[in-house]
Amino acid sequence: MSTASTLLLATTTASCIALLARNRKLRTDIVTARYEAHHDALTGLPNRRALLVHLDYLLADRTRPVAVALLDLNRFKEINDEHGHTAGDLVLCRVADTLTALNLSRAMVGRMGGDEFMIITDDGMYTARNNAEAATRALDAATVTLGATQFGCYASLGLALADHNDVTAVDLIRRADAAMYAAKRRGGGVKEWHQNIGATVTATLPMQRRRYRL
Repeated sequence: MSTASTLLLATTTASCIALLARNRKLRTDIVTARYEAHHDALTGLPNRRALLVHLDYLLADRTRPVAVALLDLNRFKEINDEHGHTAGDLVLCRVADTLTALNLSRAMVGRMGGDEFMIITDDGMYTARNNAEAATRALDAATVTLGATQFGCYASLGLALADHNDVTAVDLIRRADAAMYAAKRRGGGVKEWHQNIGATVTATLPMQRRRYRL
């Protein structure tokens, strides 16, 4: 083989190797981007986008029961304000680990943002209630230690079941949100949504109500 042919072969081989390497990197970057688009950077849980996509998918089948539990940490702002965001981040990660370790039945657990988490149960109220109560019990027992300070992971949780009377993801989350604030008003635990709960909570906690833009 001539020198020119050898050089051409070597150049072509090197180009093919470089192209394969770039393709592998591109595939890795795509997988990473897809993961990051649907997962919370701090906790690794499914994020708001992933939760809403999953909830919309479940609600599209009008024959299946679907429940949403919205979980908000008690006194989380005080932890952040008094001890800094490092302490707050540790608490959020502890909550995520605790909820994940429960391996809740027929459930998807994710972080909506801030100190708010969601449990979507692909089943009826019995399973959803068991999941919600298991979550609150586990968080009541969970703690985070930073230096000489120990923090609790206490939470208030609102539970709402889709009645499939043209209920949307926004409707269901707002119902769970109203129930969650009713639970927060009584000091924590689990509260189930009912028809009159929204007006009661709005009247008693007007400055704390969230406005969901879903």
